[in-house]
Amino acid sequence: MADHQIQQGKQPMRSGFFDRDAFRKKSRTILVLKTAVAGLFFHVDENSDEGRKLLKSLTPGTELCLFRDTDNEHDKWAISVYTSDDRELGYVTRFKNETIARLMDYGKVFHAYVDEPPEPPKDATEARRTRTSTENYLLPFSIYMED
Repeated sequence: MADHQIQQGKQPMRSGFFDRDAFRKKSRTILVLKTAVAGLFFHVDENSDEGRKLLKSLTPGTELCLFRDTDNEHDKWAISVYTSDDRELGYVTRFKNETIARLMDYGKVFHAYVDEPPEPPKDATEARRTRTSTENYLLPFSIYMED
């Protein structure tokens, strides 16, 4: 017999020499939004011992859960923010949530993590340009999309 391979159907001649898994699409995460929890003080009382304990436990890197709140009567694009032990913290601000909500409705998966508190704005103009009035930067977080 000859010391060579015979091509089978549409299979490339050298296909047996490559690791097929190396060419499969790898999943990645994409930073979509850096924001802060809106409505935090409607859900967490920072003046109570329980509220202070909860806020202190949310250190940078803590994973948060995002849920699409389609029944919200005030915002049709509402996205609720919860802790991993199912404690509601608030929402993604209505001024920044529509694109993420549409992608969630489409089936995209998002992850959120608590961030370090950002530097305070240098002046009122920068604050108006970068933050909405509903965001509480006591609890900033980042949202990532799986691709």
